[in-house]
Amino acid sequence: MDGIETTAVLDRQPLISNIQRYSVQDGPGIRTTFFLKGCPLRCPWCHNPETQNPEREINYDPEKCTGCGTCVQVCPSGAARLEGAVSVLDRELCTRCGRCVDACPTGAREWVGQAMTIAEIVQEAKGDEMFFLSSDGGVTIGGGEPLFFPRFTLELARRFKDEMLHVAVDTAAFCQWAYLDELRHYADLFLIDLKTMDGDKYRDVIRGSLAVVQQNLERLAAAGATIRVRIPVIPGFNDSEADFDAFAAYLGTLKGRIAGVDVLPFHAYAGKKYKLLGRWEGYQYQETESLQPEDVNGLARRLKQAGFSPANSGLTIGGLTG
Repeated sequence: MDGIETTAVLDRQPLISNIQRYSVQDGPGIRTTFFLKGCPLRCPWCHNPETQNPEREINYDPEKCTGCGTCVQVCPSGAARLEGAVSVLDRELCTRCGRCVDACPTGAREWVGQAMTIAEIVQEAKGDEMFFLSSDGGVTIGGGEPLFFPRFTLELARRFKDEMLHVAVDTAAFCQWAYLDELRHYADLFLIDLKTMDGDKYRDVIRGSLAVVQQNLERLAAAGATIRVRIPVIPGFNDSEADFDAFAAYLGTLKGRIAGVDVLPFHAYAGKKYKLLGRWEGYQYQETESLQPEDVNGLARRLKQAGFSPANSGLTIGGLTG
C-alpha cells in the first residue's frame, strides 16, 4: 500500500518537542497542544522542523552566546569551538551527549525533545482544565505526525477521554486505516492536512501517498468522524489557480461530511527554527515572504462556491473566519 507499512513506529514512546498552551488555532476553544517529535513525511516548508526527527536535537542560538568557552571545555568530540567572540557548533562532529547544553550559562544551547510518560502528559493537560471548561476547549495531539506512533497516540487519546477532555488529533492521515479506525473512538475532532491534489507531487516532494490520504479521509468521513480539512497554501507548490480548482472540486464532494476547511497561508516564522537546528542552508523557503489572507482569496472564493461558508465557521482563513 504505497510503502505505508513503513510509516509507523509501533513500540516507541515519542519525545515531546513542545507543549503549547492557550492555543486557539488547533481546534475549538482554548487548547493545550502536545507536539510529538517524529514524522514520516518531509514537507520542505515544514513550520515545525523540530518535530521531523524523532531523536533529541540541540538548538543553538549564537545570539545568546557570550563566548565564555564553557562549551568548548566540556565537549568531548571537538564539536564546540570558539571563532572570534562566539562559539560554533559543528553538527557533523556532535554526538549529542548534551554536556554543552548542561554547561551553557546563557541557554544558547537547548535540548529539543523531552521524554514524558502518558501519565505526565495527562497531568499537564489536567492543569489547564479550567481554561478548557470556560471556552469549550480541550487538548490537541499534534506533531510531527501522531500516527507515526499509533499505539502511543491511541493510548494517550483514550486516557484524555477517561478524563472527560475534548480531544483533537492533527494528522496528515498518511497511515494505515486500522490506526485511524481505532483512534476515531477517542478523538472528538480530526484536523487533517491536505497538502496537494497532485499525486506525483505528493510522492516526489512530500514523500507520501495522496491516494492513502484520500482513502483515509473518506473512510473517516463515512464513519461519522468530525473532520476539519486544513490546506497549507505554499508559494510555488500549491498556490496556482489550477491547484485551487482541484482543492475545491475534491472538497466539494465531501460537503456535508466534513465540518469545514481551514486555509493556512504560508508564514516565514519558521526560518528561525531552521537556523537554530543548523538546517538553514537546506531550507528552500529562505527568501519566501509570508502570505496574507488576501493572497488566498482565490481559494477562499472557490471553497465558498463549493458550499463552505464562513458564517458557521465552515471556512476559516489563517485560523480566523473569513
